[in-house]
Amino acid sequence: ERLDLPTLTTINARGVLGRAHPLDLGANATWPEVRALVAEADVVLAIGTELGETDYDVTFDGGFRLPERLIRIDIDPRQLCGNHLPALGIVAEAGTAMRALLPRLASGSHDAAARVAELKASLALATRADFAPFVPLFDALDRHRRDAVLVGDSTAPVYAGNHLAQRDAPRGWFNASTGYGTLGYGLPAAIGAALACPQRPVVALVGDGGVMFSLAELATAVELALPLTLLLWHNAGYAEIRQAMTHAGIAPLGVDPAAPAFQPLARAFGCESERVSSPAALAEALAAPCTGPRLIEIDATAWEAVCG
Repeated sequence: ERLDLPTLTTINARGVLGRAHPLDLGANATWPEVRALVAEADVVLAIGTELGETDYDVTFDGGFRLPERLIRIDIDPRQLCGNHLPALGIVAEAGTAMRALLPRLASGSHDAAARVAELKASLALATRADFAPFVPLFDALDRHRRDAVLVGDSTAPVYAGNHLAQRDAPRGWFNASTGYGTLGYGLPAAIGAALACPQRPVVALVGDGGVMFSLAELATAVELALPLTLLLWHNAGYAEIRQAMTHAGIAPLGVDPAAPAFQPLARAFGCESERVSSPAALAEALAAPCTGPRLIEIDATAWEAVCG
């Protein structure tokens, strides 16, 4: 704000600037329009980030570049030279460094809010064919779980949420599939969040394929009586991998696992469960009190027929 500069965040730093901050470009460095903005910058200040591929380049085309005048601040000196070499590296805790820098910075005037608004309008992320079906999903979560910790596995709603979800403060969005992209970590990570933040609701966003790696952890959630909502996107297998294989001209193989009947399986664990197929039904399900583990299964085919 002091410098009046556009700001990019990592995926899991969502909310660090609050909700809908006028300078916040979010975790959108993967798009060409935003890359062009970064490329024309005379200086980039990177604070407490390893500048990892899964945080900034989710298209994985190697096209994310930073200018030579890069300043990095990190508490770990080893991180300062990883992925992108800085012109200046500062070993410091992020908050301490920023408090020390703030009184030394002159106020800037770069019309950054207008530039950010223009970029967001050109990106039109909410209207993208692969993101649009999830706009009503995150609208429902905002209405009924606004203060929740959202924990995501490798699944289509999370890929969209990396760009669409809004949080009021940090530590409200944890995409457990960044980095190594481990399938199945979403549910156990959500259990950890529920134990660490007992005063906040927790929602695990998982897919039918990924959740099968750790579904037995429902027993743990039930034993601990955690008020955890498991929002399960059921699109019949590993849809993203299937699409990638088809796009590459490869016959899909190993991407259509047979899913169990999640509703009776969840009840067998002692977990409440229901199946929804529309935004209205999801909103109704989320509006109900959550006093223990609850599985809400979304029929992806029916949902997409409604949301297009």
